[in-house]
Formats: sequence, C-alpha cells, structure tokens
Amino acid sequence: MRDIIEKNEGKLTTLRFIGFCLMAIGVLSLMICSFETEPPVANVIAVSFFITMLGFSLAFPSLLEGSEGLSTMRIVVFMMTNVICMLMLKIGWASGIKSLENIGIDQYWVGIIAFTFGAKATQSFFESRIAVPKHDAKSAAPSLELTNAELVKLAIAQNGQFLKVKFPNILTLSDAVQDSGLVESHVVAIYIRDDNDGGIPPALKIKMPDGSDRTIQTEIIKGTGKARIQYSQLETDVSAEAHPTYFGSVCCMVRSKTDHTFKGIVTSGHIYSYGRYDDFHNGILHPSLQTRVILDGDIAASWSHKMLNEQQDLAIAKIDDGLVEDPTYQKFNNAFYTVGDKDVKTAFANITMLSREGKTTQAYIIDYNVGLDVSYKQVDSFKSNVILVGSTNDRQTARPISVGGDSGSCIYHTETRQLIGILLGRANNFSLVLPIEETLKNFNLETI
Repeated sequence: MRDIIEKNEGKLTTLRFIGFCLMAIGVLSLMICSFETEPPVANVIAVSFFITMLGFSLAFPSLLEGSEGLSTMRIVVFMMTNVICMLMLKIGWASGIKSLENIGIDQYWVGIIAFTFGAKATQSFFESRIAVPKHDAKSAAPSLELTNAELVKLAIAQNGQFLKVKFPNILTLSDAVQDSGLVESHVVAIYIRDDNDGGIPPALKIKMPDGSDRTIQTEIIKGTGKARIQYSQLETDVSAEAHPTYFGSVCCMVRSKTDHTFKGIVTSGHIYSYGRYDDFHNGILHPSLQTRVILDGDIAASWSHKMLNEQQDLAIAKIDDGLVEDPTYQKFNNAFYTVGDKDVKTAFANITMLSREGKTTQAYIIDYNVGLDVSYKQVDSFKSNVILVGSTNDRQTARPISVGGDSGSCIYHTETRQLIGILLGRANNFSLVLPIEETLKNFNLETI
C-alpha cells in the first residue's frame, strides 16, 4: 500500500500523515456510530464523513490538482459533493427527519448547486481562452536553425555599425561566398579602403535568439579604395549634346512593350546628369528634359528615361528613326541572368564585358548584393545591390576590368549569354555592376 502511495504522491509529508490520521478517525467513528439511532448520531455521522473526506484530500493532494496545479474547479466539486453526502447521511440516520425541508432547505437548493457549478464552468472556459502556455526552460524547443548565409547576415546586423565606427577605413561588409564549390561557405567580407587591417577581428560573435553565442569567420579585403563612377574625357560611344566630351558606353538596346515605334539604348544615368547624383525627374522624362544624345560623334537620339537612386544608375536614349543596328550588337531577347552563390569565385571566368571601341573582357564575379557608397560629383550615393567583378577570382588580388568611359557597359553571363546588368564604376580592385531587369520591367521595356 505504501509503495503505491509513494509512487503516485511522493514522500509521506507531515500534512499527508495528518490526512491519514483524520481518515482513520473518521472511518472508526462511522463504524461505531453506524449502529446507533439516537437523535444526536445523525450529526456525528455527517461530521465523521466530513473528517474522513478531509483526511482523504490531505493524504492524496493530487485529487484536487489539474494539469496546471491546484484546481479550484475540483475543490468546488469536492466540497459540494461532501455537503450533499452529509445532508443525505443526516436524513438517513435521523429518525425525525424525512426530507430536506425538515432541516430548513427548500426545493430551490438544487438551483443553488446548479448556479454554483455553472458559474465555475464559465470561469474555467474564459480562463482557458486567455491563458498563456507555460514553458519550462529545460524542456523548451531548440533554437531556430539558421543557415550559414543567415548567420553571416545576423553577424553583420549585430556588429556592422560598431565596426564601421571603430574602424573608419571600413568601406562595407558583405555576406560573401568563400568557395562556390562548397555548401554553406559564407563569411563576412570586410572591404577596407587602405591596407591597415590592424584590430579588425578574424571572427565575429553572434548572439543567437536562444541566448547562446556563435562565431563566424571574416575575410578582410585590403586596398579597396573608394568606389566611384566612371567616365572619360577622351573618347567613347555615348554622350549628352550639352557635354559632348563626357562619354559612356552602351549596355543594350530596348523596345517598348506597348509602343512599337520606341527603340532605345541603355547607358549609365550619370552620363545624362554629367556625373552628378541627380535623383530628381526619375522615370519618363518630361519633354523639356529630353535633350539630344550623341552616338559615335553624331546626334542621333534623345534622352527618354532616367533612374538614379539607391538601386540604380541608368538612362535610356530613344534612337532616331532609320538608325541602322551594328551587326556586332549582342542580342539578349529579354533573357536575364540572376547571380547566386554558385557564380562567386568560380574556377574559370564566367562573365563578359562589352564596352566602347569594341572591347570584350572576360572576368569573375567576386561578390554580390554588396552595399557601399559610390562617389559622384559633390556627393556620395549609397548603392545597396552592387555586384563586384574583377580580373581574378580572389577578392584581395583582383583588379577592375573597366577604365574611364566604360560606364554603361554591358555585363552578361558568358555561358548562357544572358544579361546580368550595367557597369556603374570601379574601386581599386574591382568594377561595380548593377542589375537592370526590374528597372526595365517598371519602364515597360524589354531588351532586344
């Protein structure tokens, strides 16, 4: 008996011992008084029953406990049941009592009990609806598993601003792929303007949602220099009539999806703005702003669209009717290539740049989705989605593939021959490229 009690109720505490004693007293009293019929015995029987049940509740406390601990609903039911049983015992043993009315309880007593239980049931219902589940820290579910790329983004979010303040020579931080041949090989790429990497940590600590700490490796790219737009004062393909010596290159040709008469060329927006960061008049240009454009030394187009903002540096010139297409023009037929982890630091050059004077250059993608400031005349503009390309697949030893006058050049994926984007400018060891697919879609244009 004791083994069963110990298994279900725990140790035999003082309170439980008192409960067993009360049970023994109550049961003994019931046995003695059960053979008596004198008037006082009904009261003794009722009290003995109550003592027995009180002892039972103390000896077995789990009787009154629910899933969330002590249950008031169980207590109410237990006590009301005891009261009813005591009344029934009193009526059964008392010779002069025939019904509840004889002891002062009328026919409405059942309604009182029903009201009591109904009120308690209502309370329990609303408590269960608003209750907040309790979680034991020891049994809590494991923290959310993050991918290597997500850990790098979290590391940048937690440490990026602090690092830029402590090390002013940091140009930007990027969640860069270390090896495209490996799954989950992202590191925090830290691009610095000079060669002074003293104090920049080789790894960053990450505070996880569950309170634990993780670390992620960093890769420091020295001598990046300041990113800047590119142009040339010498010779190129595209320039504004107002600034004929401020040249750029052609990215691609486009046509309108709704106007069959529209055909244009895409180049850099800063060719239109003469090197300034001008975020006014973005979109379709007002007729007063549709100034003339020089192509290969001849006035043969007019500016029609411009977009200079955080994501873009692009302008479109509508070419005059009758202009003959160059037979060397690379057609894309509205096919675009989206850069991913697999394209970074590949073993072989995977992109091609087409720019002024018929120049064709092979290169590597060394990072993408990079955010950094780019210098325009008189102001810097932050660009949030830059693709970095270079002469080698190593971020530290790579060099830019573009020179002055290459702004607006075409960058496409060598294998698929799908368009990636437009050349923006350069830093000391890489060139800058911007995707243009979404911008052309917003203009309702498609590449030829």
